Amino acid sequence: MDLLDNRVHASAFREGHLVIDAGSPDFLKYVDGGWKTSWLLGERDQGASASLVAGLSAVLFIPIDTDGDGDGGTSLGDATLGFTARSLAPKQRVSIFVNDKSIGNVDLESKRKRYQITVPAAQLKLGENRVRFTFRSASGSGPRRSAAAFVDLTLGPAAGEPPPPVGAGVGDVTVGGAKRRAIAVPGKSSRISYYLQLPEGASLALSHGAEAAGAHAIVRVAVDGQKPRVLLDAAVDTKWTDVALPLGAATGHAVRLDLISRGGSVAWAAPRITVKAPLAAKAPAAPPADHIFIWMVDTLRADKVHVFNPKTRVETPNYDAFAADATRFAWAQVPGTWSLPSHASLLTGVYPPVHKATSADAKLSKEVAFIAEDLKKKGFKTAMFSSNGYVSAKWGFQRGWDAYRNFIRENLPNGADYLWKTAKTWVLQNKKRSEFAYLATVDPHVAYTPKAEFLKKYWNKPYKGPLKPALTGVQLGSIGAGKLKINDNDKAYLEALHDGEITQSDNSFATFIADLKGADLYDRSVVVVVSDHGDEFGEHGRFGHGQSVYQELTHVPLIIRAPGRMPVGKVVRADVEIMDLYTTVLDLAGVVPGERIQGTSLVPLAWDEVGQTPRAALSIDGQISRGLKVARYRLVATSGRLELYDETEDPREQKDVAAANPIALRQMRGVLGLLHAYETRWTKSRWGTAANVSARFGKDNGYD
Repeated sequence: MDLLDNRVHASAFREGHLVIDAGSPDFLKYVDGGWKTSWLLGERDQGASASLVAGLSAVLFIPIDTDGDGDGGTSLGDATLGFTARSLAPKQRVSIFVNDKSIGNVDLESKRKRYQITVPAAQLKLGENRVRFTFRSASGSGPRRSAAAFVDLTLGPAAGEPPPPVGAGVGDVTVGGAKRRAIAVPGKSSRISYYLQLPEGASLALSHGAEAAGAHAIVRVAVDGQKPRVLLDAAVDTKWTDVALPLGAATGHAVRLDLISRGGSVAWAAPRITVKAPLAAKAPAAPPADHIFIWMVDTLRADKVHVFNPKTRVETPNYDAFAADATRFAWAQVPGTWSLPSHASLLTGVYPPVHKATSADAKLSKEVAFIAEDLKKKGFKTAMFSSNGYVSAKWGFQRGWDAYRNFIRENLPNGADYLWKTAKTWVLQNKKRSEFAYLATVDPHVAYTPKAEFLKKYWNKPYKGPLKPALTGVQLGSIGAGKLKINDNDKAYLEALHDGEITQSDNSFATFIADLKGADLYDRSVVVVVSDHGDEFGEHGRFGHGQSVYQELTHVPLIIRAPGRMPVGKVVRADVEIMDLYTTVLDLAGVVPGERIQGTSLVPLAWDEVGQTPRAALSIDGQISRGLKVARYRLVATSGRLELYDETEDPREQKDVAAANPIALRQMRGVLGLLHAYETRWTKSRWGTAANVSARFGKDNGYD
């Protein structure tokens, strides 16, 4: 991981003052990328890069620690909040609040100016501090209405005059006659704090040097709940000094990695996180796949499949056996929490805000690419067999198919057995040609109506409660609305119905695989097993799906068998998104995706997980909530609230650890801010992932 490329994940302090550039991507990590914070980002104001207040009020979140060299010093004291801004409306006054308590008012001029106001120590706290600016008036109209333009902000000790608001810069630095690319903060003392999640066995490698003698370099690592640890404390020479610092017990955690300068400016050249690992295997050369089948299992959460969760009672022997013969992705996340947006992202390779299929009255955008059309251009015969009513022509899914069936819309049986019986004829007819079939099975979606032979595995006694299997679709809505009250026995029966349908789906999948083998297609085909979302059973007070972004909805199985192209029996633990399947399928078929595709092929990741991580996986529930998974942690963002979960200790997300883990919260908040701000433009093939950006991101966004 190149830390120069990832300086967007660093906070810069100059002489104890946090420096925030409001006109660059640096600002995003303090405003959640604009998520519920009311900023117009990446704007220009009188020739300068700036962010504008959207309307009359805007919020940002500033981290404070007392580890030294930062905005909190070694203890919380009075602080000075500074900002460079100008009013966009006449006779402007702004009221400023810190952690919801007023610290005073400032009259703003229409000319850009530097302002300062004291923040009493009693109103500050360790960790995240909420700063709100509320203005008297605004100019303009509609979504462009704005009260003020901000260029920068600072926060630091009240004693003494604050330094100029100039933070970290990256460029070529010459030390001892040798030029290297480095990051540095001007001034007598500084701190550059990277918020990262470290892989196991990681080290920090870098070079340090100074143009003048007398500077001192300190490298420190801080982990939530532990005392910060100094890794390096040394005088800085006027020539480059190379160091490699094992990160030890900090690996596997979210950390704040501090690069501290004292007595002068220190340049930090080529800082990077490294991991000793065996040489990654290269994907073998193989001809493009000419038989590709996606077996979509509607409403199947990962923890209901034994190979993903050995503790589950649900029997899935055929999915488990298939996983052992394929590449399994342990942490696949869906982009949406119900069928329409998730299927659309899988088939287009873009996030829901791009493909637009995000509500029951919205259709798939005609402006996005579609997998069937791309494969058809390559000479594939294409077919979709769907038992999902949303995955139909009504919502724009009819594009590019040679054969198109939707059994719900045709009022035909819609179980997986019937779907495959129908699809099998088409598949066998085209076995001598290149073919792609999207098999959108609907069980175990409501209505939960498993056959008796499968239900009895989980419920083998009479049930006399209010639930009716054929009505469970309607009844889930009634439960959620509070119109139907259920007790623990009813809940157990409801989940038993769902579990029975999962085992029934597993049985149907066995038939599908057996038929491929019988037709001599199995070892010549790419077969994908995936789901579009899960279902909730009261884990967070809800039932069904489409109403939150917790793991029971977003974490789904993803298994890919690609003979000769992807490893057998491999488990990839990096975070992936099911929209990556679009690009993966095209890659396996030898098709180059368009530049606007946001997902990326999972084939390289299957062979080189170390070199392709860390990664970020985003789930979107309209404008209501966002879910973000990065390595150990997962963030759930709703209006006015951020929840943080440790997936290693708490995979069912029952304990919010945000308050006890300010470093992890800040790290995840930074990734969310970056990804949310660019979620309609982010392309992983060009910019990497939001947890590990490429050099191209800086070049494309004026951050180089």
